[in-house]
Amino acid sequence: MATSAQILANRRNALRSTGPRSVEGKAVSRFNALKTGIQAKSQVIPGEDPAELEKLAEEYHAQFPASTPLERFLVDTLIDADWLLRRYRAVEARLWDQSLASGAASLGEAYDRNLQVFTRLHRRIEALDRSYARALKELKRLQPADPAPEELSGPELLTPELASFHTIPHQSLAPAHRPEENKALRL
Repeated sequence: MATSAQILANRRNALRSTGPRSVEGKAVSRFNALKTGIQAKSQVIPGEDPAELEKLAEEYHAQFPASTPLERFLVDTLIDADWLLRRYRAVEARLWDQSLASGAASLGEAYDRNLQVFTRLHRRIEALDRSYARALKELKRLQPADPAPEELSGPELLTPELASFHTIPHQSLAPAHRPEENKALRL
């Protein structure tokens, strides 16, 4: 606990403070009060495009039109979780790049060097995955089913962000499950 003399000295010193003077110092200090989570004024941090978040929110609100405060909260939860998952996946990619650039001989060595960082990051990713799944489940329970759902398939639905996760459907190699074709299998 600071004494009253220390508090007075700090107040006198603060009156003489002029803040950063160089352009670089001002650029760095402008993010000193950056808040995250519930205290954030914005979900967008430097390096992210606010238009992308706005587009994402519009897409979610179009897919899940909210008519109650609870539904709006759940849609906002989906948007927030999706946005943060995108951010954390980008962070993970940068961590791998930095780990390998810093002289790690292999992926295993890079992972081992940064095990605590990767572990913390994956805990956050898993928590967001669970939050997203819970909100989506509850939202689907609250909102009536679409009377004519469209089939969601095909390469036209791929986005650049998710294209690497897309697998092309293929014909099953398993034999057909018709009795006349499976007689040999019963022996």
